Amino acid sequence: MKIRSIVVLLILIAGLHVAAQSRPAAPHTAARKRATPSLVVLIVVDQFRGDYVQRYGGQWTKGLRRLIDHGAYFPLAAYPYAGTLTCAGHTTIGTGAFPHTHGMIANAWFDRASKRSTACTEDAGVTSVPFGGGAGVEHHGPKWLMTNTFADELRNQETTPPHIVSISLKARSAIGMAGHGGDLVVWHEDNGTWATSSAFATSARADVDAYERAHPIAQQYGRIWDRLLPPAAYFFDDDGLGEQALAGGTTKFPHPQTRPGGTVDQAFINTWERTPFVDEALADMAITFSEPLGKGAGTDMVAVSFSALDYVGHAFGPKSQEVQDVLARLDVQLGQLFDALDRRVGAGQYVVGFSADHGVAPIPEQVAAMGLDAGRFTAASVNTRVQGAWQMFAADGASPIASSNGTDIYFTPSALAILRGNRAARQAITDAALSAPGISRAYWGDDLTRAAASDDGTKRAAMLSYVPGRSADLVLIPKQYWMAAAGGTTHGTPYAYDQRVPVVLMGFGIQPGRYLTTATPADIAPTFALLAGITLPRAEGRPLTEAVVR
Repeated sequence: MKIRSIVVLLILIAGLHVAAQSRPAAPHTAARKRATPSLVVLIVVDQFRGDYVQRYGGQWTKGLRRLIDHGAYFPLAAYPYAGTLTCAGHTTIGTGAFPHTHGMIANAWFDRASKRSTACTEDAGVTSVPFGGGAGVEHHGPKWLMTNTFADELRNQETTPPHIVSISLKARSAIGMAGHGGDLVVWHEDNGTWATSSAFATSARADVDAYERAHPIAQQYGRIWDRLLPPAAYFFDDDGLGEQALAGGTTKFPHPQTRPGGTVDQAFINTWERTPFVDEALADMAITFSEPLGKGAGTDMVAVSFSALDYVGHAFGPKSQEVQDVLARLDVQLGQLFDALDRRVGAGQYVVGFSADHGVAPIPEQVAAMGLDAGRFTAASVNTRVQGAWQMFAADGASPIASSNGTDIYFTPSALAILRGNRAARQAITDAALSAPGISRAYWGDDLTRAAASDDGTKRAAMLSYVPGRSADLVLIPKQYWMAAAGGTTHGTPYAYDQRVPVVLMGFGIQPGRYLTTATPADIAPTFALLAGITLPRAEGRPLTEAVVR
């Protein structure tokens, strides 16, 4: 009996040893073989609300599930600033700084010098470098970026020159993550051409050019976007109040990718960009172009921003089956990306930072139907009141407004000269703006720059989004659940539905867990810097040391 017991015990011990070897090593165990990660992987999902994890996470089984279950998850993470927009968010994640420091305050703003709107990546001094034989016509670069990204400092400080790849549908996303340089910084122009610009390359890279020639957008024509999961797995009706149909389609599944004329025209390209097939393409590009990365002595970086959720969310809203389906498919796509990186680089040898550039508001009509205060306003409704107040102080009848989108008002130089010295005129315009439906707060730019701090949380948020000379003269904050969008929904406010996003770290040097501490997406770059052994001179986020293996 004693011998039999000893034999059984030895068998059990051997079995446990084999079982332990068959499980993936804990990320920090494998990572101890190197002082720094082989690869930094930055993943941004455009318009991923923080509460999607709790609301829809039960539908995920692959990559998103792996992040939440095996990463360091910060469910309380949020942006502290007011202008929760794509360009601002991606650049905040890329730099570890807030808009008042990095300068990318919005997707576009009124440029006082040229007297017109300029996109955050617009640069007439650079030219498009198209891939796949397409016609490149846009001009994008980091001209307006006022500081360096983590990728820039990695290139500046690494003893082994790193390879940097940054990919997105949107130029403002790819550039916000990459910064001022990189081996490959690529985006999708409005005409359907994948491209970079002379800010990053003098000619099309041969392998990327060949890939795009082998994957023309015409291959996407005729595909049908239908639900990935069984219909019963989805929450809410497949035709919510206030949803906007894709061009030529309806608000219900399925969504065919065809056109009445049967051709790949601009309308088809616009519709295709609003389907999860875009993320499918981005995931495949990330897997393909990251293949050589993470295999040298230094630390490389690949960044990818998935854009479909933003376009789909704007049209269908956060309580739609379309949003759920984009996330379910993204779960699969991220699983494929992580599997590829595990094979090439090794589990635990790379570190992942995952977040979003902003959240999104619910569709106002859906909120109003519940008996809550919600609605829409127009720039004209605000401008008319401002102009009416101005006429009490100016007899020439000219409009004082140089540019306005309903929340950001730029005044003409002559009007601004009067307003700077006339408190009564300023107060009259403030009162007039606040009388417009849907407007909650009004802040003058010089008040936002003079104040070192404020007990007003909304004002503090507006200050973090403000750059003198670039931001508007009068900044208006909408009421909660009110927006200037004509249909569907949007974002860009200091409310929780726009500010709260997930922050997850996973892999090299990271201790998995659920961390109920304050965090912001600006903390990702400083944490990357800590792990990679470099510094970020102007970062305002902090290293998330509670999740770093000691």
